[in-house]
Amino acid sequence: MIGIIVRAFVKMTWDPAALPMETMEKEPSPSLPSWISLFVKFLKLGATAYGGPAIAGQMKKTFIKEYRWISEEDFNRGLALCQLIPGATWVQMAAYVGYRLRGIHGAAAGAAAFVIPSFLFVLALSIPYFRWGDLWFIQALFRGLGAIVVAIVLDAFLQFGKPHLKNWKMVLIILLSFLGFYLRLNILLVFMVSAFAAFLIKPEIRKSPLAGIGGNHSSPGGMRKDALFLVGLAAALGILYALCFFASPTLFYLSLALSKIGVLSFGGGMTSISLIQYEVVDRFDWFTTKELLDGIAMGQVTPGPIMITAAFLGYKLSGFWGAFAATLAIFSPAFFILSLTIPYYDRLRVFPAIRMAEQGVLASFVGMIGIVLLNFGRTAIVDPPSVLLAAGAFISLLKKIDLAFILIPGAILSILIFGFFL
Repeated sequence: MIGIIVRAFVKMTWDPAALPMETMEKEPSPSLPSWISLFVKFLKLGATAYGGPAIAGQMKKTFIKEYRWISEEDFNRGLALCQLIPGATWVQMAAYVGYRLRGIHGAAAGAAAFVIPSFLFVLALSIPYFRWGDLWFIQALFRGLGAIVVAIVLDAFLQFGKPHLKNWKMVLIILLSFLGFYLRLNILLVFMVSAFAAFLIKPEIRKSPLAGIGGNHSSPGGMRKDALFLVGLAAALGILYALCFFASPTLFYLSLALSKIGVLSFGGGMTSISLIQYEVVDRFDWFTTKELLDGIAMGQVTPGPIMITAAFLGYKLSGFWGAFAATLAIFSPAFFILSLTIPYYDRLRVFPAIRMAEQGVLASFVGMIGIVLLNFGRTAIVDPPSVLLAAGAFISLLKKIDLAFILIPGAILSILIFGFFL
């Protein structure tokens, strides 16, 4: 694996003069955020990242409108890329933005900071679960937060859908992708068909006038440093797996299984659920179906990616260090894939056909948000309290109230209403 990483990066040396002039254009570049600021902002985002695809809405507000870290065009092409490679999409997006700001080290810092809050939340819930097995407060919390998540998803749908709804070609792709998701077609297949449809009907390519500060980290010297960093990271993971094997062979095999899931989970975290079910319940019989469902519930009720369920699985086997190893195992493969892909993607996307395909993927993403909104709405909006919670959260989002100040009171109200009064 280490040799593959080195060869891949060494081959990615290129001559800037040979690229089209479009790739040579640089937007105005204000000063980069400090490392502390970068890490803290991603921590805050990870602590409020609810709603699946709706997380993109919060990322867009944070990275483009609030901090002006990258341009909207760069954000959109990163989103298109992260939809087409395996792994947790929003962890990948955090890594992508970090890469644009600070190269490979920024990518690692962004991804780690984004995952840390959800890891700590799941760990905090796993401890009482495996000691007492009582999840009543989690169920109460999830009932109310589910309604608030519907409001977050609706806000994201409006943010991402509004620009595309002005173009009938994009609307057509949105509707077709919505139908594909509704019929439960393979997620990667829907994205690929949407990309091909955009290539055929050629919708207008939108450009954002908003300047970003993301730099180009694809110089030969920079890529060699990236290669050394990835080699060191791969070596550290190899040592960790070796220690797992001697300390707990079961944890070692769980980490290998989760790493395989991280490579195969195209389409985001939801596609990983069936893979996890097969590996840890059906194949190895490490967990009961009920335990896995409760772990998935924790991944849903806490912020961040649903694949953080891996921390729950690892904790049962080996406590804190098991949760830590399992979390690294499921997220690290996709990080390597993204880091190796970005330089190639930067060179390919200058071609109009690739940019057309990007537009199709972005339109299908709007369709995905639509189907998530439908499914979440039917499940979470079931009684007057849930309607009021969803309406209050949506109005608060329209008033541009910080999401943390919506989720914390919402969590308290959820436990009070659904845990004690209903």
